[in-house]
Amino acid sequence: MVVVSVLMGSLLMACSTMTKAEREAKEAEQAKMVKEALDKRHYKIDINMMYARRFGSKNVTSNWSLEVKGDTLVSYLPYIGVAYEASFGSNSGLNFTAPISNYEDDGFKKGKRMIRLRVKNEDDLLDYQLEVMDNGNTSIDVMSRKREGISYSGQMDVER
Repeated sequence: MVVVSVLMGSLLMACSTMTKAEREAKEAEQAKMVKEALDKRHYKIDINMMYARRFGSKNVTSNWSLEVKGDTLVSYLPYIGVAYEASFGSNSGLNFTAPISNYEDDGFKKGKRMIRLRVKNEDDLLDYQLEVMDNGNTSIDVMSRKREGISYSGQMDVER
């Protein structure tokens, strides 16, 4: 078993055709694209995991995402958790498009960037906190007035 693992590791390393310089150049280009998208306030984060407070973590298998388009937030996120207050009307949860009422960006510090934004949808006032790494990996915390908080992780789509 150990021999097979060693052979597989050796094979994978041999197949790697990128030099250290090429890898660093690719990482620098990725970081530049992430920075530009955040500076323009036009970016999309594809979600791959959700972390519900009471229900643990779950893989996300659909096309869930969070998108910022200037002063507009397009939130298409799954939700499981506890509602503190019943909603009347559409009950859109975390699936809505709404204007951003507050947007704070701390800029990149030590390879990550903190962004806080606030929106009001038909049912609730929501605060989103994004921690975006320079490689595009992102964690998102959503705090609601009417629901238990929830977190997500994903990757910024910089190939758009």
